Amino acid sequence: MSKKEEPSTGEKLEGTLMFVGDTIAQAATRVHEFHRAISDMPFKAVGAATLNASKPVESVHNEITDLVYGAVREAGKGVFSGAAWVVRQANQSLASPQVIDQAMGGELMDDVNHLPVPSMPNAKTDKRVSAISSAINGVFGDHLAATRNPMQVHMNLYANGQLLQADQAALMAQFPNAQNHLVIFVHGLCCNEDSWQMYYNPSEPATRPYGDKLQDDFPVTALYLRYNTGRNIDSNARQFKRMLNKLVRNWPVAVEGITLVGHSMGGLVSRAVVEALTDDDIILKRAIRDVVCLGSPHAGAPLARLAAAGEQLFSKFELARPIGRVLGVRSRGIRDLDHGLGALQTRDGQEVMFHLIGSTIGDHTSSWLNTTVGDGLVTPDSALADDTGKAQRVTFAQKHHMILLNDPDVFLELKMVLRQHLRPRVGRD
Repeated sequence: MSKKEEPSTGEKLEGTLMFVGDTIAQAATRVHEFHRAISDMPFKAVGAATLNASKPVESVHNEITDLVYGAVREAGKGVFSGAAWVVRQANQSLASPQVIDQAMGGELMDDVNHLPVPSMPNAKTDKRVSAISSAINGVFGDHLAATRNPMQVHMNLYANGQLLQADQAALMAQFPNAQNHLVIFVHGLCCNEDSWQMYYNPSEPATRPYGDKLQDDFPVTALYLRYNTGRNIDSNARQFKRMLNKLVRNWPVAVEGITLVGHSMGGLVSRAVVEALTDDDIILKRAIRDVVCLGSPHAGAPLARLAAAGEQLFSKFELARPIGRVLGVRSRGIRDLDHGLGALQTRDGQEVMFHLIGSTIGDHTSSWLNTTVGDGLVTPDSALADDTGKAQRVTFAQKHHMILLNDPDVFLELKMVLRQHLRPRVGRD
């Protein structure tokens, strides 16, 4: 199983500088467009009244403003792109300090030996940086991937906070007690694998993450996917499928079952993996038993549709068009949530069982909340959209979207899913 190493601190700094430069350029462009939309109104009015006698003035005005905004845009992007280049050269140089040391006649290593040892970032800092990076990737991840920005999140599997190793020998060392049933958790938009630890209180064992508790109760190994949620769902699903095929081939023991548990967008990615399976994926087709979707917008999410509608509406008015373009700066991943993947459809030869779990912040009788607000981000109708009539569907009341990541009622549902294939460990029934 191939993997991408996580970027170093220096590479993250380089990527951040590149991203800031791109952001300044985009902001200058939007302000320029807004300025032009405003200035065009009086020029058009005067032009109509004076038979275009004001055209030379308008041309001079436009040339000057184009020059000014162009200078701001290019200077802003240039400064940060230049800084990113400096950081990149430093990263490459510092990766081999002996080269510089030779060039300086040994002076560098002399100085380095007398430098105080810097304090290393702790796990809490790393998690915070990772969370911020994942949030940025959710909104701009397609751009980061297209520009090969070091800030882009690479798809990888994790267990116990550690990146999964690539080859079978390393996996055997990493998982001496590997089980033949895998439960793989797939996070949602702007999140990462740490999102499954939300609402965990060390003093309350019942709030431990689903994966930890399932490993206690059943002979399973829990794994967690991290991916760039700004990329479109199909692209992530295809890459995830390839990763699963390699994982099954290299896993220390024969894989007999896989359960995919996806929250929000993660449920759509998991579903898309199953729908992308072909006869070439025969081992994976036999292994994947269940897909559990927690608050996944199969029929789309209201907020995503609102942003899309706003973009279309503002784009129809000349003065508001720049605002429409701002709303248009949404990743492909977010755009995929406008309408989701549609309701589940019957597919020949598909033996995977889908479990659709939705919720609402209101109670079951407050229908207006169910249909308009749902869990705050996804309505039950979308979360439970199924045209096959075969999916197991559950709706919970008085639960918001994020609580589905760590909730005792949801955990009971997950246990019921595994009971269909596995016997609980002795004493854990």
